[in-house]
Amino acid sequence: MTNTVNAQSTSRGADAHRDKVSKSEETFLAGIFSGDDIELKLDSKGRFVLSGDALEKTLHGNWTLEKSGLHTLLRLKADNNSEQDWLFGLRSNNTLQSVDGGKLKQLDRPLNINEDVGVLTRVK
Repeated sequence: MTNTVNAQSTSRGADAHRDKVSKSEETFLAGIFSGDDIELKLDSKGRFVLSGDALEKTLHGNWTLEKSGLHTLLRLKADNNSEQDWLFGLRSNNTLQSVDGGKLKQLDRPLNINEDVGVLTRVK
């Protein structure tokens, strides 16, 4: 549980040179993802709700997709500006993994669902 909360990005606004992805990609990602005692709801209008036992409180805000090299990243920016951004790498259309903005190499290796923390899968 603790690892998931601590895996959030500590670099608010870092790497401003990242490219945005197309609106169709953002719309396709909308849905509900869960894992590691958290649930993430993404709507097609760019809003999110992050909740669960691994969090101190439910977060609401805006989400965007970014490109960083070969990786597509999901950034959650809470409405409460004192909260740090959360950053997830897109492993697939159905799998997200929490990453630190400066440490994306974990996205280059195969995912170990039994050992890797911060993994969310789409609720079907």
